[in-house]
Amino acid sequence: MIQTAHQDLLARWLCERIGYMPTPWLKCIANVSPEGKIRGVVGFDAWNGASCEMHVAGEGNWVTRELLRAVFDYAFGVAGLNVLIGMVPSTNERALRFDKHVGFEEVGRIRDGAPGGDLVILQLRRENCRYLESENGQQTHAAAA
Repeated sequence: MIQTAHQDLLARWLCERIGYMPTPWLKCIANVSPEGKIRGVVGFDAWNGASCEMHVAGEGNWVTRELLRAVFDYAFGVAGLNVLIGMVPSTNERALRFDKHVGFEEVGRIRDGAPGGDLVILQLRRENCRYLESENGQQTHAAAA
């Protein structure tokens, strides 16, 4: 089930797993089991009005279409962002695969910007997000599965 309550708990869970120091404006969306166990959390931080950074951590099979729709509806619909930004160490191949699978594209690299490698800069623009729904419940992007 998708949860946004208990922001302090969700933020702590996320930040402990990814080694992130959040700002006071971090907002989280979680996938929580029926028993109340956190399966995964997506966080939004470093807001500037047009974009923000997206941070992700999860355990097991935690990513669902319901979660992806909630995440991207919040970012692009509720918050009204134009772009989501991801910054991933080049050594984290799993995270890079995940980000690219959901639609992020690499837009740059900072050489030696992460421990052991480069810092890969990714973006997902609103118009390229395939998880958004229109008012009638249909996908707004032709690439949606």
